[in-house]
Amino acid sequence: MKISHRPGLSMVAVYALALPAFAQSSVNLYGTVDAGVLNMSNYSAGLGYLPTTAHEAGGWKAKDAGLGVSHWGIKGSEDLGGGMRALFQLQGNINSVSGVTGAANSTGQIAFFNQMSVVGLSGRFGEVKAGRQFSPMALAMQSTDVRGMRYFGSVLTALVGMNSASKAWIGNNSNVAFGTIYDDNTVLYTTPIWNNLKFDFAYSFGEGGGKANSQQSVTALYHSGGLKLSGLYYNGYGNNLASAQAVFTGANGGNPVAGAAAAAAAGFSPTANTNRLYSVGALYTTGPYTIGSQYYAARNPDHVLVPGGSDSLDMWTLGAGWRPAANINVTAGYYLVKDNKNAGHKSTQFAMGAEYLLSRRTWLYVQGATVTNKGANMALSPMYASPVAADKNVHAFMTGIRHSF
Repeated sequence: MKISHRPGLSMVAVYALALPAFAQSSVNLYGTVDAGVLNMSNYSAGLGYLPTTAHEAGGWKAKDAGLGVSHWGIKGSEDLGGGMRALFQLQGNINSVSGVTGAANSTGQIAFFNQMSVVGLSGRFGEVKAGRQFSPMALAMQSTDVRGMRYFGSVLTALVGMNSASKAWIGNNSNVAFGTIYDDNTVLYTTPIWNNLKFDFAYSFGEGGGKANSQQSVTALYHSGGLKLSGLYYNGYGNNLASAQAVFTGANGGNPVAGAAAAAAAGFSPTANTNRLYSVGALYTTGPYTIGSQYYAARNPDHVLVPGGSDSLDMWTLGAGWRPAANINVTAGYYLVKDNKNAGHKSTQFAMGAEYLLSRRTWLYVQGATVTNKGANMALSPMYASPVAADKNVHAFMTGIRHSF
């Protein structure tokens, strides 16, 4: 066969010969935009999620993420044959009310693809992914929370309240005090489903070598008919170090050297075991009705503390849902966070919401919540990424629209 040496035809021939190799590949662009208006009382006048009784007046504001954060992403896979596939996924935040993209990673740097930047393989053996990704803990939390870990009034906002109660998490990075939703430098293995049960094993490598700044987690998810069960174990080293150094720096007149020394003297280090979280949960759906409950135990095994913070907290959740029609969903949840370190300190959150599905991709929603915070380190907020003052009651209401593409 004679092949022309003209550049244009040569490239066409090369691409034509390569086409069969890419025939089983796919790449998809996807995302969600979620925006509404929020009315909330007693915003915090302090630094991030560090508890303070200083507060600002409430009021109405435009707000991103009433149900979940606005985001966009690219994902794809390639059929490698023999039941094996290569895969990748890149996903990052979009603030729908400002247009800002990305958010902080575990070290506080702004990452464009702050939620997912993974590559992996799947097959009969299960799935292995490497990179920054959702902690399997997040999927366990979501699976048995009747409110579905929404950004307003759910187990997610209650978990943030638990982290705030440590007084060693500012909120300027995703490396929180108890558990994490996102993990950098992570290898995650998901088993095949066996008898309706699957496990996730994750290891996040620290940047200091060995166990320094590392995290480990195991989750189990069971789903059969209307029953879902979840269990999780999470452990981490050095999670509170950066925030603790910032807290002690502030207490030492803004001197970072004195702040770092004070944090070290208190026991904070890259290898301090300050992060452990256990949880079990159950959710059951029959017809249009759903009920669910969870228990969480947050512990700081090395008892390394910021003054006034907590190294031991428990959380209980209870929820119910009702679908009177296929396109209407009503949910309610009660969340109790109890501080075992500081007697009498606790937070309660009651949230309720209704969603009307205009289509499979477009939802209208309305939701309200009330929160009671008792104690100088208790500052649970019903709205994610919206810190409130400690030891104050909070009322919130939000309505909005969510569209996925």
